Amino acid sequence: MPLVTNTKQSFWVRNRYWIILGSILTFLPPLSFLFQFTQDSNFCGTWCPRMFFVIRSGMSGKEFAIGLLRSYAGVGLVLGILISTFFLGRYWCSHLCPVGGTMEWVSRIVPKSWKINYSTVPAPSFRYGYLTVYLLAPIFGIGNLCCNYCNFATIPRLAGAAFTQADLAYFMRTAGLINLGLVVVLGFLARGGRAYCNLLCPIGALDALSGKLGAKSGKRVRVRENACTGCKACLKVCPTWSIDMKENRAQIDQLSCLPCRICEKTCPREAITYGKAEN
Repeated sequence: MPLVTNTKQSFWVRNRYWIILGSILTFLPPLSFLFQFTQDSNFCGTWCPRMFFVIRSGMSGKEFAIGLLRSYAGVGLVLGILISTFFLGRYWCSHLCPVGGTMEWVSRIVPKSWKINYSTVPAPSFRYGYLTVYLLAPIFGIGNLCCNYCNFATIPRLAGAAFTQADLAYFMRTAGLINLGLVVVLGFLARGGRAYCNLLCPIGALDALSGKLGAKSGKRVRVRENACTGCKACLKVCPTWSIDMKENRAQIDQLSCLPCRICEKTCPREAITYGKAEN
């Protein structure tokens, strides 16, 4: 299938890790620059991107609306993520998210012998099974996963633990220790650093759905089948194990793909490109 593509040496490809670092400095302590405009210090409260769309048992329409207003910055952030993903692919997840970016950065300095390979886990099934529990458990009064097990709380507090007692105290509680363990095992020690993003992040799950819906009309990482030789070089470097080999040709699962474009840089045949599909 012919593609309208961008060059491999685009700004987003060349500078991805610097962009991630800039996002980390923008969102995480000690700077937390963006949050200062709303007098916040992290993704909790006004900037919470995880709680406002969850309906709890007995919640009234008024309470739901109040939750939207209380987290207005988080609502705007999530809407912006989903809209941009529909047209451009999951650039928030791959380039801008300070939570996933931190886990990926740390994983890069972890020795290869320590890393855990999660590529045998069927990511979409696991991810949307977790998202289903995440949404339904509060409705039936079983429990709430919004705050107790939150990647958007753990990483900022981990960054801020050296500066504030409140952030340090978070990791003295059971939920904080469990969250830290999940970040270490599914992030820092994961091959590619993105297992948490690919399996347990509800924002990532919603974002992936937007990416899938816009796959035909928007820009995506795609494979030129007539150029692919099935060398599997791309498969080995994909941080979200979204590449599979079928009939000795690489195929990309748009439900898991981030446009990190590492595979694009790695492909020796330039068979992987980023662009729109032509009909």
